[in-house]
Amino acid sequence: MVTLLAAVLLALTALPSSAAEKAPAFKALLFTKAVGYVHGSIPAGIEMVKEEAEENGFEVDQTDDSTVFNDAALAEYDVIIMLQNSGMVWDTDEQRAAMQTYVQNGGGVAAIHNTLDMGIENEFPWWDELINGGAHMPSHSPGVLQGTAKVADKTHPSTKGLPERWERPEEWYNFDVNPRGDVHVLVTADESTYNPGGDAMGADHPISWCRNAEGGKVWATAMGHDTPAYSEAEFRDHVIGGVKWAAGAEAGDCGGTVWNGYEKVTLDDDTADPMELDVAKDGRVYYVQRAGEVQVFDPETHQTTTAGKLDVYTGGEDGLVGMELDPNFAKNGWIYLYYAPAGSAEDVNRLSRFTLKDGKLDTASEKKLLDVPAYRDRTFPEPGHTGGAVEFGPDGTLYLGTGDDVPPNLSPDWQGYSPIDWREGEEMLDAARTAGNTNDLRGKILRIKPTKGGTYTIPKGNMFAQGTDKTRPEIYAMGFRNPFRFTVDQETGYVHAADYGPDRGLPTTDRGPEGMVEYNVIKKPGNFGWPFCHGDNQPYAPYNPDTGEIGAKFDCDNLTNPSPNNTGLTELPPVQKPDIWYGYGPSEAFPEMGEGGSGPMGGPVYNYDADNPSETKFPEYFDGVSFLYEWTRNYVKEVRFDANEEVLKINDFLSSAKFNKPMDMTFGPDGSLYVLEWGSAFGGGNSDSGLYRIDYSQGKRSPVAKATASATNGPVPLAVDFSSEGSSDADGDALSFEWDFDGDGTFDSTDADPSHTYDTAGDFTAQLKVTDSTGKTGYANVPITAGNTAPKVTIETPVDGKLIEFGDQVPYKVTVTDPEDGEIDCSKVFVNPALGHDDHEHSTSDLPGCEGTVDTGDLGGHPEGADLTYVLNARYQDGGGDGAGSLTGYAKSVLQPKHKQAEYYDDQSGTRIVSQAGAENGKRIGDVSDGDWVAFEPMSVEGMSQVSYKLSSPYGVGAIELRADSPDGQLLATTPVPNTGDWDTYQATEAVPVEALAGSHKLYLKFTSPQNNSFDVDSVTFG
Repeated sequence: MVTLLAAVLLALTALPSSAAEKAPAFKALLFTKAVGYVHGSIPAGIEMVKEEAEENGFEVDQTDDSTVFNDAALAEYDVIIMLQNSGMVWDTDEQRAAMQTYVQNGGGVAAIHNTLDMGIENEFPWWDELINGGAHMPSHSPGVLQGTAKVADKTHPSTKGLPERWERPEEWYNFDVNPRGDVHVLVTADESTYNPGGDAMGADHPISWCRNAEGGKVWATAMGHDTPAYSEAEFRDHVIGGVKWAAGAEAGDCGGTVWNGYEKVTLDDDTADPMELDVAKDGRVYYVQRAGEVQVFDPETHQTTTAGKLDVYTGGEDGLVGMELDPNFAKNGWIYLYYAPAGSAEDVNRLSRFTLKDGKLDTASEKKLLDVPAYRDRTFPEPGHTGGAVEFGPDGTLYLGTGDDVPPNLSPDWQGYSPIDWREGEEMLDAARTAGNTNDLRGKILRIKPTKGGTYTIPKGNMFAQGTDKTRPEIYAMGFRNPFRFTVDQETGYVHAADYGPDRGLPTTDRGPEGMVEYNVIKKPGNFGWPFCHGDNQPYAPYNPDTGEIGAKFDCDNLTNPSPNNTGLTELPPVQKPDIWYGYGPSEAFPEMGEGGSGPMGGPVYNYDADNPSETKFPEYFDGVSFLYEWTRNYVKEVRFDANEEVLKINDFLSSAKFNKPMDMTFGPDGSLYVLEWGSAFGGGNSDSGLYRIDYSQGKRSPVAKATASATNGPVPLAVDFSSEGSSDADGDALSFEWDFDGDGTFDSTDADPSHTYDTAGDFTAQLKVTDSTGKTGYANVPITAGNTAPKVTIETPVDGKLIEFGDQVPYKVTVTDPEDGEIDCSKVFVNPALGHDDHEHSTSDLPGCEGTVDTGDLGGHPEGADLTYVLNARYQDGGGDGAGSLTGYAKSVLQPKHKQAEYYDDQSGTRIVSQAGAENGKRIGDVSDGDWVAFEPMSVEGMSQVSYKLSSPYGVGAIELRADSPDGQLLATTPVPNTGDWDTYQATEAVPVEALAGSHKLYLKFTSPQNNSFDVDSVTFG
């Protein structure tokens, strides 16, 4: 054994260090064996490492002898530099085991180019998992091509000196899966600057990364193919910086884009329509709910209490919609709320300052700062577009975002375009009257300076100097449709604001562009275009619905407001171009944004504080990064800007987590990210809304507590069986349980699934505390109302899923039962009609009463072929019980159009959506084969006698079966498929009878055919 070890050491070529008189900084093994393709750049790589070792004072041994891979020899090294290896370079299982042991004992690995594609994933799968996060290299660019790499991490030793846009020649590797999430991405390849070949990865193409894995450190780059690379100063710095980090000689964080290093901790999952939040310096989280509640989550007790409630109007999008804590909140207790006062004599939304005393909202302390016009249904059908975000800047100025207050769906003449109706009597359909008006507060971001006395002054630097004719001095930026969420960077003072666009996914026309949304970084006052220009400054055109005349499109560089309803300046500032814009389909300019419904939210900017002692703060990698999140697409993105303040890169953030319509987010004083989620249904009342905290935990994960109860309300004595089922620990640690049934801070049971009886009426919070074997804890709360039963609200008619034609008069009837209230006062039962569009709803005004009729045409026109429904949302809040608080019951009924596009299914199997101009709305269902299906839910065939389809087929074989509840459920109708002559020739089938079936169901179109891909389906029509 001694002789073998001596032979191995003799085989090593020692590369000396010029700092021989000093102890080397670390010791590296440079391993260069290649048994597959041998890169001609290996000698240049060896020479580079030799020169860098001398310059940087570390010792390196070079060999291509695999026998060095034994425990004793590898224990001498701090890092193994794997240079251009190919094939199975380890000869025995013992050598492979030694490599694994080395890493598990904390050893470092630096892998260069071909080492990321050794082709041994089947023989030694551990290797690709270790180095590439499980990704494999199927191909590379066709040769060495000049291209650009984008450097995202500016703090890691391997990247901190590199240019943000790094131009260099390379044989650019592709990978079969994106390793982001499993590795920390340092550098990405910009495929738009070179030909990536047939296996292009798209907008996010990691090319260098690092990770902590199995106890060791791994740094890897897919660059380094060509010999000249090893003489390139920047590439050498990149590699040696990675070697130093992997050896432990230089510090650096490699967890920023590794998703299992984060925890999404539930703080409060008993929220009701949460709107906006802020975090106090003591860690308490304050958030507001649309119905008027100011809620406070206390991290000490892990419970939420209601500090107070405002009386608010909740029609349309109104209610208590915005809040912000004063910068000096710890001393003065001031909180700023933006809400719709229910009893106001005027139609306004109001920004007021209140004082919180001893955790309670003092409503008598209100100081009214600013009223913004916000029309109600008593003036005109509910318009919407409220805005409502409230944010402080670093200089103590207060920003307020306001929507354009113009109804998006009240006229078919304007749906999908900017509403600029200049006909007499149609002023409520004119956003030039509000957002485009320099003398109106709507469609703006306002900026004021609150005073101690509860008023405000105008800060210097707003858009219009105080006293300027036909302007409002509060305006900081104008030309927004609905800047629903924005944030102010506390370092730069820049306003990061998102703005919504019209619901229109169709191409640009003579009247204007598709429905675009925007993300703007506002560095100074400016005009952002709406309603004249939107997206990347694409103009709209004036339009007269009476004559059909379309005027010349607006000049976004020389903008004027010629509206007869304009009370402000005619000549407007030129339109500022947004930093990011996109529509419904894939964006050519910003493909990272994906496709689908568009609901951008301007999230927080993270400012890293090295002195912050918090163990959960986000890493320095995110310093200066803006977090843009999407309400409709349910994701969060990191947006990076370069030194010229232009968008450098848009990356996924924590894509492994579920974001359920994220409503607001901010960084707390602990450097963790706090998130409010609205929940799955647009109309609110969601049981899956919540308040969460995202921690950067890095191997110190807390257990997840899940608590449920057999009953959460009812008369006393109230017997409740509790369950901790679903509680877990990501690290596999053993768990212990403690239950506090009455919320008094004393734990009453250590059973996993205890029972408890509430003998006294009241509102309680039962809390489960879960502790893992390391002492880390997780909490879950279950609200219990003893002495009151939640009302049961039922929409008796129309049936959920009723089929209608828009414009039908539909009667409705709501029944409510409540044991404590007895006979229900129908004046306290409210029905809110809404137009469902894609995955959201346009709410209207509340209709009091248990019965009535809705005009399903009241919500006006819509783009031809849009995915529309009509929705009735019913609710009733009871009077509470003796000693117990009130509870609210909800019900919903969705009315479906009789004519439905096939591609607007809710579920499917085996099909795909085909784009084709001749299809209705440009799309159809294709690749239809035997046994495939699409399904719609909810849907009811009550009152329907027949069904037909519009389809295409060059074969004329097969059939469409209409079935209920499952693909093999009750057969309601069968329709033979005719031969239409061609794939793009459509024909309506003969209507066939539908078997009677009561109630709401999931309806399936099941396709049968003797051959694959035999027909396509465009639409379905019931009658």
